[in-house]
Amino acid sequence: MVRALLTAVATLEDLVEVGHDSHAALSTLEDVAHELGGMNSGERRRFSEVLERIAAEEPGRAAWVRGVPHALGLDR
Repeated sequence: MVRALLTAVATLEDLVEVGHDSHAALSTLEDVAHELGGMNSGERRRFSEVLERIAAEEPGRAAWVRGVPHALGLDR
């Protein structure tokens, strides 16, 4: 499930950058961030653990994967 979420976030970020329907993509990213922001501390911990495991498995995307919580404002 987290891999699917990462794929969606990456696609939406790309759409924002290229300007193709960037308003809708940005709005969707904000909605995703809002939903994830509702996680309790245990869910956040598990989410971080899964992200770390995925980052370890995908070294080429590791920095991006680890940066997703910050990019979505979840570390505030």
